[in-house]
Amino acid sequence: MKSKTKSENAKLTLREIAAELGMSKATVSLAINNSPLVAAKTRERVLQKIEELGYVYNRRAASLTTGESRTVGLAVHDITNPYFTAICAAIESVLSTGGRMSFLCNTGESIERQAKFVGALIEHNADGLILCPAAGTSVESLQPLIKRKLPTVLFTRNIVGSGLDFVGNNEVAALRLVTAHLIGLGHKRIAILGGNQLALAAQQRRDGFFAAMAEAGLSVEPELVVDCDNNPGAGADAARSLLALEHPPSAIVGYSDQVALGAMSGLLEAGVTPGRDIAVVGCDDIEEGARSYIQLTTIRVQKAAIGQAAAEMLLRRLADPERPAESLLFEPELVVRRSCGGILEG
Repeated sequence: MKSKTKSENAKLTLREIAAELGMSKATVSLAINNSPLVAAKTRERVLQKIEELGYVYNRRAASLTTGESRTVGLAVHDITNPYFTAICAAIESVLSTGGRMSFLCNTGESIERQAKFVGALIEHNADGLILCPAAGTSVESLQPLIKRKLPTVLFTRNIVGSGLDFVGNNEVAALRLVTAHLIGLGHKRIAILGGNQLALAAQQRRDGFFAAMAEAGLSVEPELVVDCDNNPGAGADAARSLLALEHPPSAIVGYSDQVALGAMSGLLEAGVTPGRDIAVVGCDDIEEGARSYIQLTTIRVQKAAIGQAAAEMLLRRLADPERPAESLLFEPELVVRRSCGGILEG
């Protein structure tokens, strides 16, 4: 058979590729789909040939035959947050190794945008969805994907009663652990900043803070509970509001490292030194915390492990749609650095 040029690739068929290689059409198809039934050397030969010929696999046509698009939706509410960047990188790595491509949606905490993305996934026959729900997401708002039985794994933020697979961090334990550390250093007047209370994970983190305070017999004045967005600018503003109090706190717990780093910036601008004048701690252990001028005491969340587990959980769900729902929590770890004035890490 005479080989076709790249300009003719649109007319190439799997049958013709198979003839070029002296293989069956089924073998070529399995190789393209990364099937374990095909030997690695055979797969390599097939991939080299389609690259040589400029062949473009018609995934849409294949999905009509196999029922799979080999695509997965991935939705988070703030892709600019390093916490989600790390998780999404781990998810993409596992899916790619499994022969699936992910399509990312940054919902921006918009339930409407989230719903449109889910609708688009269903319309384009996506195999599944890995979702960190927008704040305020309810079981009712997830009904389109639940009724269509779109395989879905939730991560970080669970939706109780959804019946969907979930993987996340033990959020209650996280802030309980870091707050207890501050109490152990002698702090009694402790403030907490941030956390969208429409999201279960935020509620759980705040529950952990209050639990640690209650266990130590300490009360929390309403003025020391400051709601703010989950970004450094909001954290800086919140810290300045605390300094304006008649009796500022001796320590600040940030809902996240983003908020805590912003709080430290606000304190420094006001001439107050974190770790010396006021202790500051966060949660998530993003890289910026370890590199900041005053290194941030935080809670290490197993971000890569959460992402890997979420992707693997979805692959198991795709292989067995009727299996019981899974739920997995990773335990947090305290990382002590300069910002709380305690013993340094390492």
